[in-house]
Amino acid sequence: MSRASSYDLGRQFMERIGQFQRPLFLLAHHDDEIPTGGLLQRLGAGKRIVWVTNSDGLYFESDKTPAEYGLLRIAEGLTSVANGGVGADAVTNLGFSEVEIYRQLSRLYQGVQTMADARPFFQAIRDRVREAVLDLRPDAVFTLAWQGGQPEHDLTHFFTMLALGDLQKATGKRPEFFHMPAYEYTILVAMRFHPLYRGQRIRLRLSGVELAAKMRMMEAYPSQVRLFGDFQKLFGIVGKIGHVTGGPKSAEEYVTIEEFGPVPEGLDYTAKPHAFDYFTYMFDDFEGVPVTFTKSVRPIVQSFLADPG
Repeated sequence: MSRASSYDLGRQFMERIGQFQRPLFLLAHHDDEIPTGGLLQRLGAGKRIVWVTNSDGLYFESDKTPAEYGLLRIAEGLTSVANGGVGADAVTNLGFSEVEIYRQLSRLYQGVQTMADARPFFQAIRDRVREAVLDLRPDAVFTLAWQGGQPEHDLTHFFTMLALGDLQKATGKRPEFFHMPAYEYTILVAMRFHPLYRGQRIRLRLSGVELAAKMRMMEAYPSQVRLFGDFQKLFGIVGKIGHVTGGPKSAEEYVTIEEFGPVPEGLDYTAKPHAFDYFTYMFDDFEGVPVTFTKSVRPIVQSFLADPG
């Protein structure tokens, strides 16, 4: 899609956004709402958010235990989405520990446990995601893109896809299903689908008021403030290209544009998102043990495709 057609699709999307009475953001982590914080603001009063994890994964950067850090991140998340127009009564935290998820993924990589051993742990996540979707009965679902940037993003997308199948069986209706890119190749491709992506791209350009609210959402997370500072430094170099190509010239201008799209039909969840495992979940590990698609995530996908549970 050309840039112009992506913006045209954005205008078409906005013409019908009012049709969504029960839109749902189903996310892995507290802060995953930031890349499409403007979209979140534009959705109607019936919008809901479900976070799958307690976001305790970076506890080691603090002086807190994983449980304490998770509670802090949940509180940060509530502040963030309140700035995006979502009250605490419209938020659900499933509370699964990132630390434990990564422990399970690393054990699969090592081969010290089989998928049969790991199945009950991931079945619990599958069940809670399904329960949330069946309870809320959304008419549009927005989740993280299946892109090989972060394993919990991909697993959240996968379990959301399964849950929508359950909802269709229960009601005869399937919500519109959208995915939102976060990052891949660390942050080399951030908040955009990669250049070879063949699916439909929808782009929105935020107003100044929407951007200001989005920045307040980000400021609820000290970790995101640090990351955005690094992003601004990167644009000190990359932005020079924008002056020549007509692309964004600053980090602020970059985040003014939001990209998402409908999940492509026939997506093969058993296929590696990248040609080589090295480029999938780059540098992700648990206590020095790598986490990869082939050895950590694919066995989960294959197990649940064979037996959805």
